[in-house]
Amino acid sequence: MAATAIRPYQVSVPEKVLDHLKQRLSLTSLPDELESADWDYGAPLADIKRLLQHWQENYDWRQHEAQMNKLPQYMTQISVKGFDDLDIHFVHQTSSLENAIPLL
Repeated sequence: MAATAIRPYQVSVPEKVLDHLKQRLSLTSLPDELESADWDYGAPLADIKRLLQHWQENYDWRQHEAQMNKLPQYMTQISVKGFDDLDIHFVHQTSSLENAIPLL
């Protein structure tokens, strides 16, 4: 496996993509709630409606993007036998704790 360069990375989602997401969210068609379904058939409709409303009205992608970009992020490519090369996005941040267990 050949070594591939590790390069700095920042999250940067084009406004056009966010506009398309907002459009798709506004066009969401939800099913009727099944009586007494609880979690047997997935998340309760009320939870889905609450999440949909949050994404439409409250979620600030640019704020979260800025938060993510405060972290030291990188990209590299790895080879996996039987597959195409994979682009891997990762954060490399050393813990301030001496005996911290690495999170991979």
